[in-house]
This record gives sequence, structure tokens and C-alpha cells, in this order.
Amino acid sequence: MNSLTHEYRLSEVAAPEKITTGLDAFVDRAVGRVRRRRAQLDSLRALADEAEALSESVRVLSEAALKSKLDEYRQWFRRNGRDGDARLPEALAAIREAAERQVGLRPFPVQLIGALALRRGFLAEMATGEGKTLTAALSAIVAGWTQRPCHVITVNDYLAQRDAEWLRSLYQFCGVSVGYVTGAMEQRDRSRGHEHDVTYTTSKEIVADFLRDRLRLGELHVQSRRMIRQLLAPANFSQRGLVMRGLHTAIVDEADSVLIDEAVTPLIISGSEGGEATTAAYHLAWTFAQSLTPQVDYQVNARYREVELLAPGQEKIEKNLSRLPELWRGRARQNELIRQALTARELFLQGKQYVVQEGKVVIVDEFTGRMMPMRRWRDGLHQMIEAKEGVAVSPRDVTLARLSFQQFFRYFRHLSGMTGTAQEAAPEYWHIYRLPVLAIPTNQPCVRRELPDRVFPDWESKWTAVLAEIVRLHAQGRPILVGTRSIAASETLAERLRALNLPFNLLNATRHREEALIVAAAGHKG
Repeated sequence: MNSLTHEYRLSEVAAPEKITTGLDAFVDRAVGRVRRRRAQLDSLRALADEAEALSESVRVLSEAALKSKLDEYRQWFRRNGRDGDARLPEALAAIREAAERQVGLRPFPVQLIGALALRRGFLAEMATGEGKTLTAALSAIVAGWTQRPCHVITVNDYLAQRDAEWLRSLYQFCGVSVGYVTGAMEQRDRSRGHEHDVTYTTSKEIVADFLRDRLRLGELHVQSRRMIRQLLAPANFSQRGLVMRGLHTAIVDEADSVLIDEAVTPLIISGSEGGEATTAAYHLAWTFAQSLTPQVDYQVNARYREVELLAPGQEKIEKNLSRLPELWRGRARQNELIRQALTARELFLQGKQYVVQEGKVVIVDEFTGRMMPMRRWRDGLHQMIEAKEGVAVSPRDVTLARLSFQQFFRYFRHLSGMTGTAQEAAPEYWHIYRLPVLAIPTNQPCVRRELPDRVFPDWESKWTAVLAEIVRLHAQGRPILVGTRSIAASETLAERLRALNLPFNLLNATRHREEALIVAAAGHKG
């Protein structure tokens, strides 16, 4: 790739189509139904059958001959890009053989169908246990051959690192470099991670890196401006420490979590401001908030996670907060400050939304239960929780850049994904991301039984029933995964299991260091 092309792709993104409304949206939904009709699956199955038919001829190849064949396909796709898909079945047959030799797993025909669906830009619905990780790698190898940036998006740092390291030998055998980017990495390591043909990372890390690069470039994020600057003042021009090499292909694992659950959540890059006066304001506001009475001075809307000040509460604020620093003496600013204090008091609980570690408030991701030490709540909420917990109050954040995950993933030229549950939101995937959903059949008939919900009158009877079920399954030697909604609930269950002398591993946000060992042992008998 010449330097001019590389320079262009550093900041080039696809222009997202306008989301349709009204009659246009009605027509668009009809188009979406056509794009995910069963004929699409039949077409991909025919291609997978082609790859299957070539399996025996590839299986007899020596290691050197197979590697030579893969190099031939790599050169073909590098020259032809997406126009090279005429040779996709034979390329997949070779990658399949490489997978069996390098990682000991031979992709099933349904995994070949899944890989073809990803290559065609579908959202593949694959049941749990059907091998989504290997399926994504088959498609990512072909994308890596084109020399365009390919990102595989996973739901957490552990999986990003694990998958990249586990599949490294397969990628290298196929002539593709692979890396990963996690939250704990410094800028230099992040840059190295993004330099590879295929990069495993999370949605939060890739959006943060994208925004930071945009801030570094400033007005020069437009490639034509960079070229003019480079021509006029080459001595003063540099890439300014950019981390990424551009956006092109994204394969999103657990797409329901990334593209739907967290879609409109903005990721924000902040600077900081504040001083002793601001710190004093948070402490004073927190102390005063303790004197207010629920339903008299304020009321809490738990559904929308909001606090509303009532007239008596506002009167108390006006009478008692004249000691606030000058910045906070306006009525609107005072009300904002007290609302944040009451929000921290009523809606943000230690052990659920956050933990305190080494004198710092650390956010816990409510979707994954993981700690996010580099994240902070905005608009002074984080500082108010620090005042609540009696730790040092950090400087207040000032927003420098923000971008929702929904908007970001529409910047990719080629987007595809996988999830176990997609049909329910199929119209939404198409309407927002132009992703048609395709249900991939299971390799074997599904024997899972889905039992009905059980409802209990109180917590005690619920925990008693949970423990009884754990004891029953454990007596059969069956491994058990128990999910809870908070750190406190997981610790409560752990105490009850200890009382029964049942062996278990506890994994939550405060015990993340043991995660790799716990996950490695998960699923074993007993």
C-alpha cells in the first residue's frame, strides 16, 4: 500500500446513510425482510458445500504446500479486495484445513456458512456453543488478506486478549498478523495492537482510540487538509502520535449487547477543571443533602433514575447554601449540585454501580460486572460519589469529544456480527445498521430445555430455592454457573455456599484478577 493511500485511510470513514422515517421507513422495512429471506441462507449453504467438496483435495497437501496455497489466496484478495470473492469457497477450504492443523479444531459446515454470512455483511444468529469465535476468525483472515484494517469486537478485555492469543498460530499460518487492544494498555502498546491486519478489542476501547485520534488531528482529520499542510510545512508536519490506522471492517461478537443494549450510550473523552473551591462545594453539598427528607424535599423516579427537587427542598437550598463558592451561588447551579448529591445517595450504591479500591471510586460495568478504572461519570456525579465515600475528590470533567456506539459502528465500510439472539430485533438491526439478520442452523439438533420462570414472595425463599437447585445439580457432578445482578448478591450467595461446604469460585468486579484461572477451570466436573 503506497503512503498516499495509507494517509487517506487514516481518518477516512463511510458516510452513514440517513435513518429513514415515515413512508420511507415502511418501504425500508420491506427491503430488510427481502434481504434476510431464506433464499440467502440457501445461497450461502451452496458455497459452503463447494468448500466442503474441496476438503479432501486440500487435506492431502503437505504443510509447505498448504502454506503456499494460502499465500496464493492472500495475494489474490490483496489485489482484488471484495471483488475476489469468486475464490472464497476454495480459500475457506484451505483456512479450514489450517484451523484443524494449528488449533486442533475443524470448522463444521455451519461454521463455514457463518463465516460466509459475515463476509457478505450479515448479522449471523448462532446458538451458544456453536463456535462463534472460530467462525469470526475464518472471516477475519479473509478480511486481513485485503490489507485493510479489520477489528473483531468482543465484549470484554479478557476475551479480546484470549481470542487473539489462542488463534495467533492460525492467523500466522495464513499470513495474517493479529493483535489486541485492552483498557490497561499504554498508547505505544495500543498503537502496536492496531497496526496488525486483525485487531481484537472492545467497543469502548476502539471508540476511545478513535476519538483520541480525532482530537490529536483536530481540523487535520480531513485528509485533503493534511496533504496541504504536509506540502506547505513538511518540517512541522507529523502524524501526531496517532494510534489507529483507520476503519474499514468490523466483526462484532455478542452484537445484541454492543449494537442494541449500549447503542445510544455516548463514550466521552474529557479534560479536567476544578480546585479547592470546587472540592469544598461537593463536600458541602453532600453534607447538606443528608438533611433532606425523601417525599418531602425531593422524590426519586427509580424507573428513569432521576431525582426531582420539590418546593420545600428548594426553599431549604436557598436558605442554607449561601456558603457555597461563588461559582455555585446561582439557583440553577445550586439545584444541579444538590440533585447530583441526591442521585449519588439514592441511585448509586457501592458494590453495584461502583466499588472503592485504593482510595478511588471505580465504576463497575452493569452489563459485564467488570471494573472500568479509566472511566468516570460526567457532570460532577463522579466527584459527588467521591465526596459521599470520603475519598479524595478528583478534578471535574470537561467534555472534549463524545460519540455514541450506534453512530460509530455506522462509520465502518463493512460491518457484520454474531449473536445468539437476533431475530427479535431484526428490523432494528436493518433500520439502523443495514445489517440483515440470518439464522445459521445448529450443527446438531438443539436439546436444551428452557424451563418456566419461578416467582417467590421474598428474598429468603428465593435464595433457599436457588441453594436447593445448586445442591441438586452439584450432587450429579454437573458444573453450574449462577449469575447475580450485583456484587453484593454474589457475595451473599458465596457466604451461603460456604455454610453448606460446597466448593465454588467467585467471580465479580472486585475479584477480576483471578478471572483467567476461574474461566480456565469452568465447566469441569463438580
